[in-house]
Amino acid sequence: MPSKTPGQAPGKAIIAIVIAVLVLLALLVPPLGGDYYVHLLALVFTNVILAASLRPSLTCGQLNIGHSGFMSIGAYTSALLAKHFGLPFELSLLSGAIVAALVGVVIGYPALRLRGVYFAMVTVAFVEVIRLIAQIWVPLTRGMSGLSGVPKPNLLGITLTTKASQYYLALGLMLLILAILYKLERSRLGLIWRSIGMADPLAQSLGVNIAAHKLLAFMIGCFFAGVAGAFYAHFIRFLFPPEFGFLMATNILVYNYVGGRGHFVGAIVGAMFLSLLSEPFRGSAYETIFFSIAMLLTILFLPGGLITLPGKLAGLRSWRAASAPSPSPAG
Repeated sequence: MPSKTPGQAPGKAIIAIVIAVLVLLALLVPPLGGDYYVHLLALVFTNVILAASLRPSLTCGQLNIGHSGFMSIGAYTSALLAKHFGLPFELSLLSGAIVAALVGVVIGYPALRLRGVYFAMVTVAFVEVIRLIAQIWVPLTRGMSGLSGVPKPNLLGITLTTKASQYYLALGLMLLILAILYKLERSRLGLIWRSIGMADPLAQSLGVNIAAHKLLAFMIGCFFAGVAGAFYAHFIRFLFPPEFGFLMATNILVYNYVGGRGHFVGAIVGAMFLSLLSEPFRGSAYETIFFSIAMLLTILFLPGGLITLPGKLAGLRSWRAASAPSPSPAG
């Protein structure tokens, strides 16, 4: 029977304790904090879903800069179905996610045969096309006037009228989606995705269907981006096409790189860190400057992302301890 690596079980136990403490603190935010913090953290949870849902494509080595387009599709689909047809929130959210996934298949089937910067250019063009459609299709989306009056989310026929109840819904959705994506990444499918990202010719020589697995990763990411967009539509209750433009798409990508692409936690850390730190600059030109500086500093000093910072600090402390002069023996 193979023996466990020393420190492996304690390490997992520490991670589980940290997660439990963070979830407990998140549950205490509505009774202890004001509506501002409840609203802010609900948006942070949405950003975490978006960042984590981009990981399957990035794991396959695809530089996807079009994630906000699929969020927009999920948002408008769910909002229009709930507003004009009275569809329950659960069905409208699921419909928005499914439509985003189907569009992802249509776009991804031809585009995923491209590599590197060419695929990135296609995803950027897709974001702009979706934004222009939302602006031009005035009878459906209300164009630049914005789609207002989106119904509040409801569960089992009960409308979530308070910000606190909607906050708990965002927290539950985030935890559920993170659990699903984590299981996928740790499964055999996730191992295939990583092998494709590292050396797809080698994976293909072993019998892996590269195109099918890339398309599956892309579709799964689009589905959960649609979920995030659908919740965002019912939480904000107002949709404005420029919100889902190129800036949001690059922000989602930066969350992963600043947090650290090497681990699943990196997307979570990057989304939470940058969402909270950039809040004073939201909606202004300084937001773009902030994200640019954060990305530049990460590339220069933490190439592995913020998740490598504790290891860097521990190494620095051990280096200082080793280089400290030892006291000379007494005469």
